[in-house]
Amino acid sequence: MPTQVSHLPEPTPPPADTETMKIFMGMLAHEMRTQVAGICTASTILLEERGTGKRVQQYLSHIKYSGEDLLHVLDNMMATATVGNGNLDITLKYTRVQLREWLKFHLRQYNLITAVRDIKLKTVVHRSVTEYITTDVIKLGQVLKNLIDNAIKHSPSNSQISIVVHPLGDNRLIFQVTDQGVGIPEDKTHLLFSPSSKLITGLPEQV
Repeated sequence: MPTQVSHLPEPTPPPADTETMKIFMGMLAHEMRTQVAGICTASTILLEERGTGKRVQQYLSHIKYSGEDLLHVLDNMMATATVGNGNLDITLKYTRVQLREWLKFHLRQYNLITAVRDIKLKTVVHRSVTEYITTDVIKLGQVLKNLIDNAIKHSPSNSQISIVVHPLGDNRLIFQVTDQGVGIPEDKTHLLFSPSSKLITGLPEQV
C-alpha cells in the first residue's frame, strides 16, 4: 500500500505593514533608550550623593531635561509617522527657530556628562549661517543628539568634540560632529546606516 505523505503548508510571510511597524518600533525604542539611560544614570548618582549643592542641582536639571525631551520626541514621532501599504512615511513639522540660541540650549544637556568625562564640547557656527532657520527642530535634535552621544561614548577622557555648522547652498546647512575617538573600522563602514547595527564597542562608562 503506498505511503501517503502530507505536506505542511508554507508559512505565510508577515504582512508588509507588520515588518514596517517593526522597523518603526525599533526606531522608537532607540530614541527612548538613550534618554531613559541618561535619567537612570543621573538618578543613581543622585541617590548615592548627599547634600543639596550645585552638583545635585545639575543632576536634577539633567533628569528634568531628559524627561521633557523624551516626551517631545515621542509626541513628534507619533504625530508625524504613519504606516500603510508596507511603507513608513515620516512628515516634517516645520518651525522657525533662532539657530544659535537653539543649539546652545540643546547642548546644555551634556554639561554633566562632559564634566564627569573631562570632555570639551566646542561649537562653531559659520558667520554666514543665517540667524533663523526653518526646520523640524525635534528631528534635527534627534539626529544631532545621536551623533553627539556616539562621539561622547567613544571619546577618551581629556579630549574635544567639535560641532561645526556651515552653509551647504540652496538654503541647506551641514552639521559636522568630530571627535578624537578610534573611529569606525573600515570593514564596518558599509553598516553605518543599517538599523540596529553596532559598529564598535564603546569605552567603559565612567559616569
